[in-house]
Amino acid sequence: MASVKGDPWTSEDGRGKVCPSIWTAHSADTGVGTTSCDEYAMASTHESGGFPGGLNQVGDGKECAQLFTDKMGTGTTFGLLADIRAAKSGPTWKEKCGRAAVPNTQNETAFKKLQPTVWRLLDNDGFFVSNPGFEHCANANTTCAWSKVG
Repeated sequence: MASVKGDPWTSEDGRGKVCPSIWTAHSADTGVGTTSCDEYAMASTHESGGFPGGLNQVGDGKECAQLFTDKMGTGTTFGLLADIRAAKSGPTWKEKCGRAAVPNTQNETAFKKLQPTVWRLLDNDGFFVSNPGFEHCANANTTCAWSKVG
């Protein structure tokens, strides 16, 4: 696949489609720290909303489910919440992708130890992402909460 510039497609091209530099993060409690845009499916995959010609391709990140991280209550519990600035009722859960304002440290380190070169995945191979401890986050009717680390 080629990018708009005619160069080979990169994960940065996909990230730029779902999380463009003009995107404005939802505000959050200062306890969350600095946030940045995180995309799902990951920008480096064919499943990304930014992958040209892919199954989940979108014209713009506005077509993705819009979410954000915020502090819940007075303790150290945080949650992933619906960003209702544009979609007043929140996500429909029919969106092909998601983007969220998440803590920079989470966004930058979540897959730091990921080593796809040792997985021996080939182009178009299927894979699953598991988030142990978050199995209860199965749908929009569930509060998905965790404790901040660090």
